[in-house]
Amino acid sequence: MGKLDNSNRPDIRAYIGATGSGKGVSIREHLEATKPARLLVWDPLHEYGSFARPVSDLASVATAAKAKTFAVAYSPGPDPTGFRERFAMFCRIAFAAGNLTMLVEELADVTTPSFAPLEWRRCTTQGRHKGLRIVAASQRPAQVDKQFLGGCTYIRCFTLRYPADRQAMAGAMSVPLVQIAELATVEQGRTTVINYVERDFRSGKTTAGSIEKRR
Repeated sequence: MGKLDNSNRPDIRAYIGATGSGKGVSIREHLEATKPARLLVWDPLHEYGSFARPVSDLASVATAAKAKTFAVAYSPGPDPTGFRERFAMFCRIAFAAGNLTMLVEELADVTTPSFAPLEWRRCTTQGRHKGLRIVAASQRPAQVDKQFLGGCTYIRCFTLRYPADRQAMAGAMSVPLVQIAELATVEQGRTTVINYVERDFRSGKTTAGSIEKRR
């Protein structure tokens, strides 16, 4: 019986915030900094075409994942019916391929606090043995898989509209609720200032920061 590879460190990152609050900007910065040689994206809103080749069928995802290097952004289509089944297969492909960065947008579309496909949970709980580096984003943290948030090695949180979401992130990040509640995206003339708080669970450090975007 083969042994699991314990040499890989877990790398599970979450970017959480209301729409337009800075998640996409931060994820793109992360991709540009890390330049993954093998990238699979669950891309329901067609946001990552500049980073990965868009595909609309899982057979193309499976074929691409066999290559030494690849970047594929899979769109499950406009109809959310069947998203969970397609997401489960997407996760199965990622786990089988191994040694890749797996980016999941709109996690609340395919998980709930009490439900996640077994294949996704396998990626988040056992993925490090396969060399998976996971990045996921959601607008509503109170509506996503709690086990995922509990296993994150890094979380960056932006402004949140709902009290339940603020409470969920204060708990997940072990920071005061007021620190989450005060996060805001502010328009200052032609500049947008995006405030966030991030926690690196490896170092135990919590840091507040901001991103400035000019129009």
